[in-house]
Amino acid sequence: MHARIRETLPANLARSSTRAPLEVAVLGAGSWGTALAAAARRGGMGARLWSRRPDVAHAIRTTGFNPRHLPGIALPQGLQASDDLRQVLQGADIVVYAVPCAALRGVAGAAADGVAGHALVLAACKGVEPGSGSLMTQVLREQCRPGQAVGMLAGPSFADEVVRGLPTRLTLGLRAPTPGALDAARELARAWRDAAIELDICDDEVGVQVAGALKNAVAIACGMATAQGLGENARAAIVARGLDDMRRLTLALGGRAETLFRSSGVGDLFLTASSSHSRNTRLGLRLGADAEQRASAAQLGEGGELAEGAVASHALAALEQRLQLQLHVPRAVREVLGARRSAAEALHNLLAAPTDAPAVLPQRAAAHAACAPAHDATAVRVPAPAWNHRVVQ
Repeated sequence: MHARIRETLPANLARSSTRAPLEVAVLGAGSWGTALAAAARRGGMGARLWSRRPDVAHAIRTTGFNPRHLPGIALPQGLQASDDLRQVLQGADIVVYAVPCAALRGVAGAAADGVAGHALVLAACKGVEPGSGSLMTQVLREQCRPGQAVGMLAGPSFADEVVRGLPTRLTLGLRAPTPGALDAARELARAWRDAAIELDICDDEVGVQVAGALKNAVAIACGMATAQGLGENARAAIVARGLDDMRRLTLALGGRAETLFRSSGVGDLFLTASSSHSRNTRLGLRLGADAEQRASAAQLGEGGELAEGAVASHALAALEQRLQLQLHVPRAVREVLGARRSAAEALHNLLAAPTDAPAVLPQRAAAHAACAPAHDATAVRVPAPAWNHRVVQ
């Protein structure tokens, strides 16, 4: 399988034998960040991983395992780890942020001075910023130096499978990339191909991000439907309604609907909404159970992990209000999380709601850019307990 994948490598991704491998810095040593760093290292790139927790960094350095987030899975030799942010960033050609969405602004701000001007900076966290409703690339552009190349990395990807080298396909959204940024993206694609990751590169970063922000909410709703015994037909209807939510929000923000048919769209939606391996699906199963289970699920923590769909469903409310757009699936999840409706009531309303008209006012995208509020630091400050969770997308 892997040999056949490598044989299809386009000529323009081939790297000169005289060129030194690029250096990749991954910020965030949860399961997903560790998986991305491991894939870069397996592909022959220099890979350094930053952890906020010194004990996690020490374990990776000394044992070759991340016992907190990927227990029992060996990491490739040569993968470096540290809790020193500046040390990890030094000399990095590609910087990947794999932290919770709510923490991105703070980490990116702390890292900004240490990121080289030529570096390609990527967000690998799926969602929108709580309080502001900003997309992840918006947050990065506000925190990085002017002119820094910024993009979004997403796609169907359980971290443990990526670390084990199972075939994966991701999408990299880059808006009007510079030649240097595009070269770095192609080099990353070449290296990851050797690690069994196929990487699509497209210029619609909006569509890539919207899909990642909404698919976890769809998985929660599907989990609730399963717990309620509503059957496979109902789950399929929820997925269809979620895809329509993605389409309308993508168009409202100036993206392209066809981007949703890439791996970062329907691929990620299928993976997250159909598998009990998904933390978000399991949260939905608990939300759809009895009152005690719902109260427990509302705490969002299970085994020290965080279901991003719960955070995103609340965070999307600010974006919906600004765009005057109603997203049906996130609203249903918010109602259950906030104990405003039972799972049965929320799902009934979701499935019975009429289909929205396909037209989306084109001026909404311009209105979004014009009326987006200035960032309020107090609105998105991350409480310390949020860092005690690891993100499973």
